[in-house]
Amino acid sequence: MSIIRTHNITLYGGNERYKIVLRPLSDEHLPYLYKWNSDPEVLYWTEGEDIEGYPPEVVHQIYGGISQNNPCFAVEVNGEIIGECWLQKMNLPEVKKMYAADTDVRRIDMSIGEKAYWGKGIGTLFIGMLVKYTFECEQVDVLHCFCEDYNIRSRRVWEKNGFRLVLTEEIPQPHKGKLQYHWRLTKDEYRERKGETS
Repeated sequence: MSIIRTHNITLYGGNERYKIVLRPLSDEHLPYLYKWNSDPEVLYWTEGEDIEGYPPEVVHQIYGGISQNNPCFAVEVNGEIIGECWLQKMNLPEVKKMYAADTDVRRIDMSIGEKAYWGKGIGTLFIGMLVKYTFECEQVDVLHCFCEDYNIRSRRVWEKNGFRLVLTEEIPQPHKGKLQYHWRLTKDEYRERKGETS
C-alpha cells in the first residue's frame, strides 16, 4: 500500500532559464523527502521550531496524511527534483472563521530542499504556477498563506505573486520567529492582476 496518495495533475511553467514541472508527488519521491526532512538547514526555513530532522516514520505521517485530500507536487527544475509543495484546504479554525462558511479557502505550503537552488527566484515561479492552477482550474475563492518574520525569501514569494499582507500576529515565545504574517490573494484580485474582469 502506498504511503503518499498521488493524483494525475502535472503543471508546466518556468522561464528561459528554468524549465519547471510540478509532478504528482508519490512514493518514488520518498528518498528526497527523507533527505530534506533530515537536514536542519532546510527545516530551519520550513518549521517554526528548531528541528534537527524528522525520522522516516514522521515523514510518512506528514506526507501520507496531507496527500489523502490535497494535491502534493514534486518540484522539478531542468530535469532535477529540487523541492515539494502542496495545495491544502484550509485547516486552521481561526483562519476559516475569517471567511463566510461557504468560501473555498486554501493554503499553499512549499519547500526547496536542494540548497543550490535557493535565492534564484524559482519559488516565485512555481508558486505562480500553483496559484494559476488554484484559481483557473480549481475555482478556489481565496488563497491564505503564511510566513514568519525571519523568512524574507518566503515573504517575497507571496508579494511577487500578488498576495497582500492581511494580518500580523505575535508568536508565543520562545520561538524562532517573533511575528507570523498572513498573506491573502482572492480570485477577483488574481483576475484583476491578470487584466481580466469577473
